Amino acid sequence: MTEATPDPNAAPGAGRADTITPKPTFEQRVEGFGREMGAAGERLGREAEAAGQRLANDPTIQRAGETAVRLWGLIVLAAGLWFLADVTLKVDMPNVPWDDVWPPGLILLGVFIVVRGMGRRRA
Repeated sequence: MTEATPDPNAAPGAGRADTITPKPTFEQRVEGFGREMGAAGERLGREAEAAGQRLANDPTIQRAGETAVRLWGLIVLAAGLWFLADVTLKVDMPNVPWDDVWPPGLILLGVFIVVRGMGRRRA
């Protein structure tokens, strides 16, 4: 059932059937909203893709990514070698209090990330 509302632009006293604009149904409003959101999503996707292409071609970003990957690789390699020697090969490694080591390690990692981010902003 479609509800009709008078056209606000119609002349006063005009009550003819051709001057009444049908009110859109809920389904029509939802469908229109879906089209608008789909178009907005497409625009956002195109903008994000263009930004990604710009960042992918920026040599500063590439160098920072390569440095971070190498750093993480060295950290994981060192931890793996430590545990290999200590647990598997039964080498008498110094007793490291890991409960005391990991908080300063996280702090150093955070400082490194902040300093690198500040360096990229100036470049």
